[in-house]
Amino acid sequence: MPITNKLISKSCIVLIIFLFNLSVAQTPKVYAEQVIKKLTSSEFAGRGYVEDGMKKTSEEIAAQFEKIGLSKIHNSYFQSFSYPINIIDKSFVSVNGKELKLGSDYLVGAGSPSLKGTFSPVVFNTGVIDSLFEWNDRSYIDKELEKINTRSVVFPNKIFPDNLILQEESANQLYREIPQLICNEVWDISIPLVIQQTASKFIHSLSPKQTKTVNLFINNQSVPDTISSITLDIKTHFEPNFEANNVVGYIKGKRSDSLIVLTAHYDHLGKINDVIFPGANDNASGVALLLSMAKVFEKNKPNFDIVFIAFAGEEAGLKGSQYFVDYPLFDLKKIKFLINFDMVGTGEDGIQVVNGKEYFKQFTKLDNISYMYNYLKQVKIRGSVCNSDHCPFYEKGVPSFYIYTLGGKSGYHDIYDSEVSLYAFDKLVALLSKFINVL
Repeated sequence: MPITNKLISKSCIVLIIFLFNLSVAQTPKVYAEQVIKKLTSSEFAGRGYVEDGMKKTSEEIAAQFEKIGLSKIHNSYFQSFSYPINIIDKSFVSVNGKELKLGSDYLVGAGSPSLKGTFSPVVFNTGVIDSLFEWNDRSYIDKELEKINTRSVVFPNKIFPDNLILQEESANQLYREIPQLICNEVWDISIPLVIQQTASKFIHSLSPKQTKTVNLFINNQSVPDTISSITLDIKTHFEPNFEANNVVGYIKGKRSDSLIVLTAHYDHLGKINDVIFPGANDNASGVALLLSMAKVFEKNKPNFDIVFIAFAGEEAGLKGSQYFVDYPLFDLKKIKFLINFDMVGTGEDGIQVVNGKEYFKQFTKLDNISYMYNYLKQVKIRGSVCNSDHCPFYEKGVPSFYIYTLGGKSGYHDIYDSEVSLYAFDKLVALLSKFINVL
């Protein structure tokens, strides 16, 4: 049967489309989108402390390590450890007869205990702070809190003049501290519930302990009126030994006398009720970059052995990275350089390099490569900051960078961190690949 020109043309079009789709599917950005979509899905429950969210995530990353072809250390991808954590299992809040939505209308303080019932809170006398302008004496606050003792209390959203300074701190700072000092039992009082009305963005967190006082943050736009009645049903439990896994794999390089270590934490803040804190930028994006770098170097043998570590427990206070430093799976002195990825899902304005000033020679190499190939808008230098998983290594003398992207839009420790642009992702992978090969 003869082949017509029409059939040839159609076959060519199909082949071109297939090759185009194949090339697109192979880009790091497309792979990263798939990783982030999966890790932020309901299957992993916010990669936290309910529904085995963190356990499932560690198993998924280990499966990716296996698929990519990473080798195991001591016949396992897992390094197990445990740490204390307060877990919020359930939360119901109704104010003045109106049920509030978790994450948008209110947030439960990380260290809160269980509490159920209906309360009529008193309003904290903000005039006390104004009086301190003359007296500069916290005993006024002590006396006010003694009046409230055993009652629930509301701290209204209040902004004091910038020039109101009390005992070397601003009145606004002191006012924000008082509820936390109550929850941390600085005063010898028993207040079951502290409510802070706020116009600020909610930022969720975790706590390694459970307090005796429930701390609620309520959006004052959601509840603009005075809080006369509040009904709660909050269930929490304290887990003294929550079990987690660091996930570790490596690729054999041309030399094994030194190591390059790439890290990213995979945990996030979990789930309360049916509300998930997805953590797309923080830090599903870092995991996606870690896995993307593994794919690059599995295909192109690196100059040195490269170890890839996905840490648990970062949001609870760098628990996974600190444990690894305390109980390393290899000699930390062998690490030639470590690069930590945390919040790398944007990049419209380039990247920030923490520890760039401490390791200026390496920073200059990174910056020059980006400039030479026109990869990023800027490679911005910063000094040392102990705010991610590079820190325990840096404190042990390991040369290290912590890289995060700049610009773009993303949430942070809230329910809105669900999507990222990955604007600079492909170029960041290319930049880091070249940089690692010249270390």
